[in-house]
Amino acid sequence: MQVSVEIPAELEAVAMARDLVARVVDDSSVSTDRVDDVRLLVSEVVTNALRHAGLDDSGSIALAVDVSHDRVRVEVADRGPGFDPGALREPSVDQVGGWGLVLVEQLSDRWGVERNDPNLVWFELRL
Repeated sequence: MQVSVEIPAELEAVAMARDLVARVVDDSSVSTDRVDDVRLLVSEVVTNALRHAGLDDSGSIALAVDVSHDRVRVEVADRGPGFDPGALREPSVDQVGGWGLVLVEQLSDRWGVERNDPNLVWFELRL
């Protein structure tokens, strides 16, 4: 099952993305633990797009979800400046924030960043 949508770059974008992904993944007989992982990771990636892409209220974030028999792949794209994941600083327990991509790296089976127009962050989880 594949779904692609444009989500307005507004505060509700994270909840909208989380709900959409949960519906798509739930429809595919995925275990509850994996649904929770996908929802958490999509929340982190969409939050990063909202915080760092420099989108205004008229901007949007593209969300694509592809569920197959053995994996789920989520892609989040925006027209922001992009980033180099190797250049990110390590988060600290003394700071707020900075843990989103750490969670993506730890919970996903594969993930990556494609710096194009638009920029894309994707992750995959085996089912």
